[in-house]
Amino acid sequence: MELYSHSQGSPEVNEEFRRWLRDPKDELSKKQALLDLWENTPSDCDVKMPKAGTVYSVARKTERALAGRARRFGIIPWAVAAACAVLAVAAVYLFRPEPLTRLVSSSDSKGFFTLPDGSSVWLNMGSSLSYRGSLDGRIRAVTLEGEAFFDVVHDADRPFIVHSHDMEVTVTGTRFTVTSYPEQSGAIYLEEGSVTVKGDSFPETHLSPGQGIVFDDNTLSWKKVPILAKDHTGWVQDRLVFTNTALSDVFASMEHRYHISIVCSDKDFIDNTRITMTIRQETPDNIFESIALLTGMTYSREEGNRFIIRK
Repeated sequence: MELYSHSQGSPEVNEEFRRWLRDPKDELSKKQALLDLWENTPSDCDVKMPKAGTVYSVARKTERALAGRARRFGIIPWAVAAACAVLAVAAVYLFRPEPLTRLVSSSDSKGFFTLPDGSSVWLNMGSSLSYRGSLDGRIRAVTLEGEAFFDVVHDADRPFIVHSHDMEVTVTGTRFTVTSYPEQSGAIYLEEGSVTVKGDSFPETHLSPGQGIVFDDNTLSWKKVPILAKDHTGWVQDRLVFTNTALSDVFASMEHRYHISIVCSDKDFIDNTRITMTIRQETPDNIFESIALLTGMTYSREEGNRFIIRK
């Protein structure tokens, strides 16, 4: 039964399976085989759910084919019905979805969670992480929207995979940050261990500690870059840490943290001016005043939370 269900059997084995299905005898063994198959199917296997119409269409074709054989070989009609019932039950059990769990942080605070496999994750403000089942299958797959810092329990036999809107990260045990906001290009920053990253726009890439994958707005391409992990994990301790960072990136982080809008018509200025600073509990006005002293820029605050930057 297991060989046939995974399309691994030889033609002889498959034919023997078909004969077994058509045999009206030994109905108990058929039920037990289906039960064994279900019990040994991983809870979070990566099987795609078929549509109900597809399953019904396949069942009808199978029924007609078996009925034709029944007429040619004198098989009892109820045996055909029993065989189709076995296939239908198998389809229901094999493709039944596991429960979906979604972890969410609020728009103004981060959240800490422990996953069923023992791994831990910090979700930055306004982020979510979802997964099916209990992460106890052959792979541990999660889907991220937003930003998260992962500390993954090592398991060489069961890789941990993070899906985002523009990349996929595969690890067996490590510490890393993934950024995946819908309106921005994603990024990954590795603190410890090793990861493999791949996306629609770049080939599979291996990262070592102190490396990251980011999208370069100037070249419009992905690239591997050296990074300081503390610059990308400070938010876990309620800090924003910047080391020789472009003002455009500093302002993007501030917009997300403080829910403000920052506008500057001089793109070259904010892209090519770099600063080093740590933001803790300061207000946006305090931060802009400090940046103004360092760079010579000026700023004004319009009605609401809109800031205008001028050089």
